[in-house]
Amino acid sequence: MYRTGARRHMTQNKYVTSTCIANIQRNLNEQAIPQFKDLKTKVDATDVGFPGFGALGLPFAAKYSSTQDDVKKLVDDAVAALAAWVDALETVKKNWRDAEEASKVKYS
Repeated sequence: MYRTGARRHMTQNKYVTSTCIANIQRNLNEQAIPQFKDLKTKVDATDVGFPGFGALGLPFAAKYSSTQDDVKKLVDDAVAALAAWVDALETVKKNWRDAEEASKVKYS
């Protein structure tokens, strides 16, 4: 059984255009990727210098530093994934444009 809102949503038409794909690429390049790169610089700003954890906190300091490195690696991986999406979307966009052109009505 469908809820009223769910049924209405299912009947809506959705359209994808090459312009939409280009906008996604632009948003990834101009917003998402820079935000992840900014996050990485903010991780560097969380360094705790000696004697921040104190003598008894040396094991915590090592773990903290290791966690910072892990986060920076994850951010680098995320940036690489987003960049790969942008590249893949370029192929998708080209194919979509070709399909848009091929589907236009041509009068002789």
